[in-house]
Amino acid sequence: MLTRRHLLGCTGALAMAGPAHAAPLRAVGAQFSRIFEGSEAQAPKGLAVDLLGQLFGDSVRCEWLPWPRAQLMIEQGEADILIGPYRTPEREARMLFSVRSFYADAMVWYARRGEESRWSGEFGELAQMPVAAVRGWAYGSRFERLKTGLAQLTWVQNVDSGLQMLGRRRVDLFAANDRNCQPVLQRLGLSDAITRCSPPLDVLHGHMAFARSAAGEALAQRYDQAFERWVRSADAPELYRRWSVERPAVAL
Repeated sequence: MLTRRHLLGCTGALAMAGPAHAAPLRAVGAQFSRIFEGSEAQAPKGLAVDLLGQLFGDSVRCEWLPWPRAQLMIEQGEADILIGPYRTPEREARMLFSVRSFYADAMVWYARRGEESRWSGEFGELAQMPVAAVRGWAYGSRFERLKTGLAQLTWVQNVDSGLQMLGRRRVDLFAANDRNCQPVLQRLGLSDAITRCSPPLDVLHGHMAFARSAAGEALAQRYDQAFERWVRSADAPELYRRWSVERPAVAL
């Protein structure tokens, strides 16, 4: 429905990915701060939009959707590219991933300022503690393995909800990452009240993903070849600086 989808032609000068398709490629994603930003009232923008534009020129269109819907579309072959998912074994069973990641996030717990010691790095200490995490997000293999031991884990729909619950003392810790949390903390006026804990839960790498089909495999290879050329070009460092996103030291 047009009220839920907002399209933007991703244009760029390099267009290194090969001949244009008869119909534009359909790239879908959800709200990833600085990577892919949009809403029902705004066209998508961000590092991924510009990156796909530089790789594919005007032969790709970017569409903002709720995250569960975006994932389902790539699994069912209704979209060509899923923007930004972390690579996990569970997701690899459902979709193909690019060889290289194009960004990375440290996954961390957030706490009310002065209460950072609630997280020392040991999951056993959280067994009876009220904590929250975003439904549908990947947090790394350790979290997946140990989350069943969190008796008071609440799943929230988005970062706003998790941070608000933390600020209102409904939970003691909230799992997320700085890239998504910092803009929300500023908008909610919570930057002085909430802070991140250490050590991180994990460091995860964000990729482009494709349908598990012959067409999806061909497109994945096409993207990988184009990305390898692009990441060595002079455009790559400038694009990361423009969006204040750090390139992974080792792209996986």
